[in-house]
Amino acid sequence: MPTRDETFMEIALRCAGTVRGRTGDNPPVGCVIVKDGRVIAHGATQPPGGFHAEAMAIQIAEAEGHSVTGSEVYVILEPCAFTGRTPPCSRLLIAKRPRRTVIAVRDPHPLVRGRGLAELRSAGIEVVEGVLADKVRRFLSGWLARHGAGGE
Repeated sequence: MPTRDETFMEIALRCAGTVRGRTGDNPPVGCVIVKDGRVIAHGATQPPGGFHAEAMAIQIAEAEGHSVTGSEVYVILEPCAFTGRTPPCSRLLIAKRPRRTVIAVRDPHPLVRGRGLAELRSAGIEVVEGVLADKVRRFLSGWLARHGAGGE
């Protein structure tokens, strides 16, 4: 029987699957926001220059009248921690104040590598790592191989 965290991470992974092959040089990432035990929004990485999965899910949640404050965020890859074509997702999450962020694997990108998680923890947001990690590593295997040592 899957755990609660595995169930929601599986939904995030399915979201990522819907954009596989359409995210350019960004990884196909899925994100699910859960509040009071139910999914209030989900999102996936948009084409280059568009929202990352976390920002997409937050935009959808807020557009539907939900606050992300106090929620749980499930994302298959560590939130980015640098400004590229979009602002850092780690800082967006900090601003929105979920109580907990659950990830499958760390981002091996040289500008992230644990920094996104460290920022969340420093802001007092609980971080859980490793939920469905093997399954997500297989899903992201090509991207992980191009950017580091398998998302460890």
